[in-house]
Amino acid sequence: MLAKVLAKHGFIGDVPMPDISTKAKAQKYIGLDMNTLNDNKKRFLQEIEPKWIEEAKKKGKLIKI
Repeated sequence: MLAKVLAKHGFIGDVPMPDISTKAKAQKYIGLDMNTLNDNKKRFLQEIEPKWIEEAKKKGKLIKI
């Protein structure tokens, strides 16, 4: 499909593609800083989530899963 679109516009050469053969390579290619994202998630789970749970308990709106 892509080849047809490219050929329609006069491009018949090889299309350079990034190596996204692994999840880590794909994340790096699109610019995700996984260390920072994981640190932020860890901090959220340690600092924010407990506050939300406590607030829900106080309001009687905690849903136990």
